[in-house]
Amino acid sequence: MSKYDFTSQADATTRELQDKITRLQPIPDDKLKKLLPDRTDQEELKALIEAVNRETEKNKKIAVLNERLGQASVIVKDVAGKLLSGALKAI
Repeated sequence: MSKYDFTSQADATTRELQDKITRLQPIPDDKLKKLLPDRTDQEELKALIEAVNRETEKNKKIAVLNERLGQASVIVKDVAGKLLSGALKAI
């Protein structure tokens, strides 16, 4: 692993944000129509929400990939170190 481990802080942040997200409720269609009477505005809002959701999913995948690449790089470094130390002992 790396020198720094922020796992517990990341988990705490995730829990805090999940609490806040669960408190959010979708706007019912009738209320949305009152807030945005123009159909074009409603469609633009829905398109914005869909774009945000797509980017959120993309960011989640990138975060998982970065974490896995970090773990893989530690393994590669350890293996390379062992191979080099074994090669140096052979010399």
